[in-house]
Amino acid sequence: MAEKVKFSVSVDAALGEALRRCAEEEDEQISAVVSRALEEYLGKRRRLREGRRAMEEHFEEHGWPTSEELAEADAWVDDLFGETREERRSA
Repeated sequence: MAEKVKFSVSVDAALGEALRRCAEEEDEQISAVVSRALEEYLGKRRRLREGRRAMEEHFEEHGWPTSEELAEADAWVDDLFGETREERRSA
C-alpha cells in the first residue's frame, strides 16, 4: 500500500456537496475521488507543460509564427472546439 499524506483544504460549499454526492454515488471514500481527480488534473497539466516546451523548442529551431499565422491557428482551434480562445480560457 502506498504511503498516505494528509492535507487540509477548503472548497466552495457547492463543490464540497457535489464531491460528497459523487463519492456516495460511486460508493467510494471522498479521498479516493479526490485522489483520482488530482491524478487526472496533474497529468493534464504535465502534458500541457511538455507540449509547450516542445512547441518552444520547435519554434526556437524553425522560427516563431507570424501574427497572421497565429491568428489563423486561433481561428482553426476556435472552429475545432466550437468556442473562442477567451471562452476556453474562462472555463
